[in-house]
Amino acid sequence: YKCDGCMGKPLFCTHCCRTAHSRMPFHRISQWNGGFFEDTSLTKIGLEIHLGHAGEPCP
Repeated sequence: YKCDGCMGKPLFCTHCCRTAHSRMPFHRISQWNGGFFEDTSLTKIGLEIHLGHAGEPCP
């Protein structure tokens, strides 16, 4: 994945992309499809936003 919102447009694996964007849910990402970067979303890679408990799921 490539993030257009992060400085330098870094590349991420799925896990690292979710982790890095847990506090930046409005960044736009693209996924390499073998020929070019195609727009996708953080939701499609499994990012969940928890509003309570300091960003963690309810106990």
